This record gives sequence, structure tokens and C-alpha cells, in this order.
Amino acid sequence: MASYKIIGPWTVTQVDQFLQAITIPMRIAANTRSGFPTVTPLWFIWQDQCIWAASRPNAGIVKILRRDGRCAFDISVEQAPYKGVRGKGIANVTDDGLPTLEALLERYLGHESATFRRWLLERSRDESLIQIHPTEMTSWDFSQRMAE
Repeated sequence: MASYKIIGPWTVTQVDQFLQAITIPMRIAANTRSGFPTVTPLWFIWQDQCIWAASRPNAGIVKILRRDGRCAFDISVEQAPYKGVRGKGIANVTDDGLPTLEALLERYLGHESATFRRWLLERSRDESLIQIHPTEMTSWDFSQRMAE
């Protein structure tokens, strides 16, 4: 059973299936000190009812989430038929992001882009782990509407 509120046409199982299958970056929004939100695309993995991502410890999104873990996210397809999940959550940032980075590389690159993969791994010894615990998620799916 999900620990977050779910709104929209999809069941928890359908949300799980979508988030496990889709391999596009999520867009995460976080609160900067200026009061204006910032939006950052990140590769993600959906596992154990949480969103997992990794980034450099000096990245702006990591610094912001360490200070204020409240965030929002959007994971949606950009071609018709439009569908996706968006939500709010609380992010926790820790220092051991390398295992997650390796899983993200496998998920998004597979065995392609060996040079890019090697470059990312060479810089990764201090990668930060971002774990987002959703508090609310909304799904939408215009497949039936757009099929007409």
C-alpha cells in the first residue's frame, strides 16, 4: 500500500508500472533561498515507493535539497498520447550515491555510450544520493481522448 495520496485515473499499481517502465528524466522543482523555484532534470529510479536519483555534491539541486527537502516533480511523456505522474515530496540527500549512479547508468544508457559512462563514473567517487518520499501524486492519461 502506498504511503502517499494518489489522485487521478491510475491505481497505485499502474503508477508503479509507469514509473518503472519509463526512461525519461524527471523534472524536479525545489525552493531556492530567493523564493523562486528551480527546475532540474534528473535521471531517476522508482523503487520501494520512492524516487531515487544521484547528482554531484556541489550541484545546485543537491545544495538546495540539503537545505530544504520540500520538492515537486513531473515525470511525463512529451509525445502524444500525453500521460504521466506529478507530485510533491520530501527529499533526503546523503553522500553515498555511487550505487544509484551505477544503476541509473544501466537504466538510461545500457551498454551504449561507453565513453560518457566512463566519464561519469570517473567523477563519481563522491556522488550524492537523492531519495524522494512522495507525499502526493497525480496521474493523468489522455490516451483514450487522443485516440478519437
